[in-house]
Amino acid sequence: MSEVRIVNLNSHALKKPMAFSIYLPDTYPHKGLLPVLYFFHGRNGNELFLKQLDIQNKADKLIKEGLIKPMAIVCPRMDNTRGLNTSDSSGKITNEGIAIDTGRYEDYFIHEIIPYIESNFSVLSDKSTRFVGGASAGGYASVHYGLKYPELFSRIGGHMPAIEKRLELDDLPYYGTEEDFILNDPLRFKPFTNLHKEQSWYLDAGDCDEGGFNESVCILSQLLSSHGICCESHIFKGHHNKEYIDSNLAKYLIFYGSV
Repeated sequence: MSEVRIVNLNSHALKKPMAFSIYLPDTYPHKGLLPVLYFFHGRNGNELFLKQLDIQNKADKLIKEGLIKPMAIVCPRMDNTRGLNTSDSSGKITNEGIAIDTGRYEDYFIHEIIPYIESNFSVLSDKSTRFVGGASAGGYASVHYGLKYPELFSRIGGHMPAIEKRLELDDLPYYGTEEDFILNDPLRFKPFTNLHKEQSWYLDAGDCDEGGFNESVCILSQLLSSHGICCESHIFKGHHNKEYIDSNLAKYLIFYGSV
């Protein structure tokens, strides 16, 4: 049977206990190595995101129907961050009653989570079978990783990605400094390479997205397309909430897992 496991680990980059969940289809491990999708939660989420989305039943159904190939799906705990390195030491900064986590979250994901998965599970370990996606703050993280590490990821999804057109000062701790916000702004990304042209992208947001991230989706999709990168872009009906993700999740899984 398929399963969703919760795995605890100690992060050296963050110097604290962390965790991830992993969906494994019922073909695991006896039918070969699996592609891997890393799928990030939003700012109020954690590694339980896969269970909250009922990924197990939805992926099982799509696999059974032949719409996607069997794959592992990993959701690392990312706390309330956008997946960046914002401080050498882990901590929290409270703004307007909201605690934003700081630390080396990019190093944690790239140098700890990915190697751990590839060392401890029967998964493939090349770019063509390694995918990254996420929702809201997790959508920002997946876009950032897809742009910065084209040698690592072949399919990238940003679902209602929290990409700000202008920096809100209350959000500064997500980036570290104003210079870091500009440096890591997907809408200003410039160092495109031929590796980016080997990627496939899927961007989407609701037409009533309260953060205005539907506008960022349109800008980013145009930027990617202008550099010859395959990008599927959608503005669906909906708001910036879990219901929006639920209603479109099957489309996302088909993008990542298409045969």
